[in-house]
Amino acid sequence: MSRWHWSKVVGLTGIVGMMTVGFGLPSRAATKAPVLANVAVSTATVENEVAPTALGINTSIADGNLYSQGVPARIESLGIQLLRWPGGSIADTFDWSTEEFALQDFAQLMQQVHSQAVITVNYGSGTPAQAAAEVRYANVTNHYGIQYWEIGNEQYGDGEYQHNAWEENLWPSKSPHAYAENSLKFIQAMRQVDPHIDIGVVATIPGQWPSGLKPYWDRTILPIVAKHINFVVLHFYPSDSVQSHSALLQDTNSIAQSMNTMKAYLKKYAGAHAKHIRIFVDETNSSSTSSQETISLANALFLAKDYNDWLKNGASNVSWWDLQTSLPSYSRTTPGFGVISAGLPGQAPINAPYPTYFGYRLVHFLAQPGDSYVAATSSQPLLASYAVTDPNGGIGLMLVNTSPSETYNTRYHGLTSRDGEKATVRYYGIGSSKLTTTSTTWNGTVASPPYSITEISMGPRH
Repeated sequence: MSRWHWSKVVGLTGIVGMMTVGFGLPSRAATKAPVLANVAVSTATVENEVAPTALGINTSIADGNLYSQGVPARIESLGIQLLRWPGGSIADTFDWSTEEFALQDFAQLMQQVHSQAVITVNYGSGTPAQAAAEVRYANVTNHYGIQYWEIGNEQYGDGEYQHNAWEENLWPSKSPHAYAENSLKFIQAMRQVDPHIDIGVVATIPGQWPSGLKPYWDRTILPIVAKHINFVVLHFYPSDSVQSHSALLQDTNSIAQSMNTMKAYLKKYAGAHAKHIRIFVDETNSSSTSSQETISLANALFLAKDYNDWLKNGASNVSWWDLQTSLPSYSRTTPGFGVISAGLPGQAPINAPYPTYFGYRLVHFLAQPGDSYVAATSSQPLLASYAVTDPNGGIGLMLVNTSPSETYNTRYHGLTSRDGEKATVRYYGIGSSKLTTTSTTWNGTVASPPYSITEISMGPRH
């Protein structure tokens, strides 16, 4: 993760107990009478098409188990389309030229799992020439075909807005204006080597720190760089301290407004080029300081909402932090922030899946490249609903029940033409150790238990 406040991380003793005891949920939850919920679906109201880069994940040079046996199978089972490398803040101190084999090993993994990559070039302690040489080595010398490149990581964390900086920045000025002007030098040098690559810059999420502080980051950098870039990069950590699960699960409610504001910025500063600038959310998790949340069932629910809310509102990529974390500075008893275990002492066995892994898998079953998010509105605020259609005439539905106590009997409206079709239902919730998959006949009604994710597929789905 980019904010390295590891001293604040709270240790857990293991995952098995958490998966079986229901995370302190009241025992009466399963016996309460169901609550009626209505979900209105309009397949004619398209919200966003799922991009080929939509499902991403972070991988790090600090992960000593990244190339261990079993990792490629886990990556492929998640349907991951974009691997981010070499990590978060470490990218701004990493000199790729002293560790060429690191890039070779990563490229081999990328090709093995049939994924694309986004490479973070070293802005903090690097140079445009160093970045250009990395592009040359990857795409000209070795023909890795890496399409996506971003300039630095979270450079707004270099001390410009607060004293306790976490991001390396050795440039004379740490201002957003300096970052933008220097980024133009990186872009020119990198495109001289490979004019076909896509290049992105660091932005902030409108409405979240430090977007409201002077000098305003986005409104400073975008007038300078917007017409020269292919994407902007956002990082979404809605809580940097321990908070309640109920609060966490409502944090995605801010996404739609943040996306609308960022799109307005791009239109204002890039003009006609704005339609060619994508939005990558290439780091996200529930928190950067509390690993109590990170392997909980609640975080699996958050992941499902997080991905769906960004993607349906126009993001071209969402990348979880991270695949598996095995940083030496971690407390040896913490589970880390990955979707699978790094196998350190006190953790689950190496590559064992955490609840977030199963949440990710369900998102993969729902939304694949070429699908289109369509309108799906729930009458219950704690029951999030999503729907996609695919070019083959199939439809996918998802319910994320964020209530710890209510079961919702959900009635779908707008899908009566599907009545009688065969449906595949995948489920993950309290007490689950894996996804449960069943086949049924669609009648427009779905039961959604407390703290659960339910995904339904009908028609010729991929």
